[in-house]
Amino acid sequence: MIKSLLKSLGEIFVYRENLSYNKPMEIYIKELRLDDLQVNGLKIYQHKDKYCFTSDAVILANFARVKKNEVFVDLGSGSGIISILLAGKYNASMVHAVEIQEYLAKMSKLSVDYNNLAHKIKVHNTPMQTAHKILGKHTMDAVICNPPYTRQGDGEKNQDLEIAICRHEIKVNLEEVIKSAADLVKYGGRFYLIHQVERLSQIFFYFHKYKFQPKRLRFIQGKIGLRPNLVMIEAYSYGNEGLIVEQNLILYDENGQETPELNQIYGRIKK
Repeated sequence: MIKSLLKSLGEIFVYRENLSYNKPMEIYIKELRLDDLQVNGLKIYQHKDKYCFTSDAVILANFARVKKNEVFVDLGSGSGIISILLAGKYNASMVHAVEIQEYLAKMSKLSVDYNNLAHKIKVHNTPMQTAHKILGKHTMDAVICNPPYTRQGDGEKNQDLEIAICRHEIKVNLEEVIKSAADLVKYGGRFYLIHQVERLSQIFFYFHKYKFQPKRLRFIQGKIGLRPNLVMIEAYSYGNEGLIVEQNLILYDENGQETPELNQIYGRIKK
């Protein structure tokens, strides 16, 4: 229904809907572009001049293990890319998308409805630090997060506040991300995180503090011959010891071309 409605109204469209916080939403389609996710007919709205998702989110969604009838929460969900992939590609039973920025929450709700996934994705415009007050403490089977990487005071901030919040620890820091996951996940549940390699010692420190045990780890190399700059981690709440380090994920070959595995993750080639 929403696809035909958007088509009939053309460039300018004001979409009003209730999210979990019961406010009317107002978005102009002429400001957005509709990107093809190249899998299962999924598409996503993104603002032409604001923050757009990166390959990090797509790779993290692929790294996560989705089990039958499980409920996920996507912390700092942004445009909704991870939630849409978990529900639309990997068939998660339910995903709660938690996003503090109102505009991104509204835009992701539009993408959810476009893909007919409203029965599987619920968008919550709220800080992740208090998401457990809405969703309940220790109720989620799994938590996933592609957080802002840069500490306050490090690096140059983008002048666009929305972009700066996505990249810098302005609204949430690393400890709060991990604590938020601990507040939401069930005993024995899983937490999926992607972050900079240089912050791995901090991550493990906060994992220990909030009772997460890292069980699976994979480093990401931008190119063959370069050191990994990112790492993905699967951790279990109150899990037992025992860590598996998987083979590095390499994004580009020596000629700067995307590797077969990256193309496979994006759905451009089949397994």
